[in-house]
Amino acid sequence: MKGVFVGGSTGGHVYPALAVARESKRKGTEIYWIGKKNSLEQKLSLEEEFFFKSVPSGGFRGKRFYEKIISFFLLCSSFIISFRALKKIHPDFIFSCGGYTSLGPGLASFFLKIPLFIHEQNSIAGSANRLLSKMSEKTFEGFPSSFNSKTNTEYVGNPIREEINRYINESSSIKQYSDKKYSLLILGGSQGSQELNTLVMESFEEIKEKDKLRITHQTGESDLDKVNKFYSGTEVDFKVQAFINDIGKAYQKADLVISRAGAMTVTELIAMNKPSILIPLSWATDNHQFLNAKFMKEIGAAKIFLSNKDSSSKLASLISELISDEERRLSMSNSAKLAFIPDVEKKIFKKIYESIKKKA
Repeated sequence: MKGVFVGGSTGGHVYPALAVARESKRKGTEIYWIGKKNSLEQKLSLEEEFFFKSVPSGGFRGKRFYEKIISFFLLCSSFIISFRALKKIHPDFIFSCGGYTSLGPGLASFFLKIPLFIHEQNSIAGSANRLLSKMSEKTFEGFPSSFNSKTNTEYVGNPIREEINRYINESSSIKQYSDKKYSLLILGGSQGSQELNTLVMESFEEIKEKDKLRITHQTGESDLDKVNKFYSGTEVDFKVQAFINDIGKAYQKADLVISRAGAMTVTELIAMNKPSILIPLSWATDNHQFLNAKFMKEIGAAKIFLSNKDSSSKLASLISELISDEERRLSMSNSAKLAFIPDVEKKIFKKIYESIKKKA
């Protein structure tokens, strides 16, 4: 069996697709990948020894008129290249995780009558997935009710990458060191976040329990030196990194996580049973980060914090409250544990395989 995967270039799209691709490969599927040149998905495809075909792509939303015209021509080019590649590969299915890169291959699969399966990671479906869901054999949801229409849609949860999976069974709700310090993990996303970094530093000045904290802070490249210098001027036990490679281990050691509310970060917090303070990216498309965070708040696993000019004092107060209230953090952790859906990538592959065999 042959499968073509499309991951949408960014980590939030690529890692779920990669988890399903790895499971498909374990089951004997020959893996091909269509994506953007010099992207994360190309790097990972080469590491996994998948066949990789690059296509041009560009987003439409939030662009100027002339940029949208350029994006349209890029989409046409992506469609033609994908059409030719798919005709040559002749795959049994295509699995797409959204993003503008997925439009060309997705549309090409429709004209070639190749079964298309899509997965939406966020609480609200993106533009590409909303369009492709009308052509898909089956649509999988990472959160309940991502799509308004329930036609051929199934809630399965988000696939977890292996780098997180191996720590899940070892994770416990509250991890403390022998010195009784509380481990605070701060994540601005894989690219970091200047707004979040600044907010955390400002609030840190007002936290009275500084001596009780052990901080691990992922900053992104641009803020690495600034944040490192800030903590160096304090007596807190800290570790600052532009990007945390072993994020599973970082989650495992954390008592509390402060983070953006990207779909995969939220899913990983659930998988690792970690209480969190989520600070949604205010300009995220369709406000999807707020909706992801809202899901976490509703199940009792997180607190939502909306930043504004008076935010630092309020964030400091919230951090102090959660540090001092172990019972509250344990309750949040247990709520996350109840929401966890294991082996999502296996369930998705099984559904794809069964669908293909049924049609055959």
